[in-house]
Amino acid sequence: MTTETTAGTQSSVPAITRAMAILDLIAEAGQAGVSVPEIAKSMDLAKSSTANIVAALEGEGMLRRSDGRFTLGRRILSLAGDYLRSADQLSEFYALCRRSKLISREAARLALLDGTDVLYLARYEGTNPIRLTANIGDRYPAHVTATGKAVLATLPDAVVEDRYRGKSFVAFTPKSLTSVPELLAELQASRRRGYFMDDEETTVGVVCFSVPVVDIPGKPAQFAISATLLKARADELKHEDIVGELQQIARALANPLSSHSL
Repeated sequence: MTTETTAGTQSSVPAITRAMAILDLIAEAGQAGVSVPEIAKSMDLAKSSTANIVAALEGEGMLRRSDGRFTLGRRILSLAGDYLRSADQLSEFYALCRRSKLISREAARLALLDGTDVLYLARYEGTNPIRLTANIGDRYPAHVTATGKAVLATLPDAVVEDRYRGKSFVAFTPKSLTSVPELLAELQASRRRGYFMDDEETTVGVVCFSVPVVDIPGKPAQFAISATLLKARADELKHEDIVGELQQIARALANPLSSHSL
């Protein structure tokens, strides 16, 4: 090994180790995020070195900045999604979709609730795929998505209100919900109905049906699955048939998802 190579190895390994430690620290902080001074103090690093590493991670999409605080970026989910596609529980999701009479023809998603956003972990494309919907690793506001509503509905209303305190509602279409009272009313009505919808709230002409993946009855869900269809296509089908298949898939996924770390 040359002197140049040795020097390069010695200089790069600590940087990688510190970058991984920073990612772990920010992951533990969750939606609250961490500032550069807090990271530097926690890890006993110089602020300048910390800022350089954080900037590099942000540039690669591994972190995202909001009001001077950093949370994990979408690139993390994209990489995780690539891995998860080959994991047993995700393989089961795809297999269940393929075996379903109706869902096998449509677009299906598996999503995780992260604060007030949903993160898409899996994307199944049937024989009637829709190209204008979420991909693996995409993040959408939970209030405009069927999957987001499905998981939010498993939380107490007070917890939902707390999550949205001080947050603005982005309207994607004229049908998008724009306030906490509207969201709570929608969740209550959907609980009674037994399923959740994005009725052209994200994209005009596209609807989505969803149910939560409940590991323990009465406890909050982390995941939800959905079927996305063109509005005209959905009007041709019985909604209860689509929802019935989603519920079957959700029940089959509950145990694998609760027994494996995603």
